[in-house]
Amino acid sequence: MRYTYAIKEIKPKEGHDVYDIKDWEIVPETYQEIGEMSLHKLIKKLDSKKWFYISYVNKKSNYVDKIIFNGDYRCIL
Repeated sequence: MRYTYAIKEIKPKEGHDVYDIKDWEIVPETYQEIGEMSLHKLIKKLDSKKWFYISYVNKKSNYVDKIIFNGDYRCIL
C-alpha cells in the first residue's frame, strides 16, 4: 500500500457549516486506518451517504485533511 489513511465518521451539527472544524460531532468508535493506493479508490469504498474526515501524509510529506461526502472531497485547514 502506498498511503495509510486515518478515517473518522463525522456528523455536522444542525444549522452549521460542515467544513468548519468546530461544528462536527465525531461518531464514537469509528476511527480506523486503511492502507490504499489512492484517495479516489478509497472514496469508492466508503459509504456515499455518510460524512468522513480523512487525514494522511501525501507524497511530498505534507499532512492533508479532507472531508468526504457523496463521492466528493474538500480540503480543510
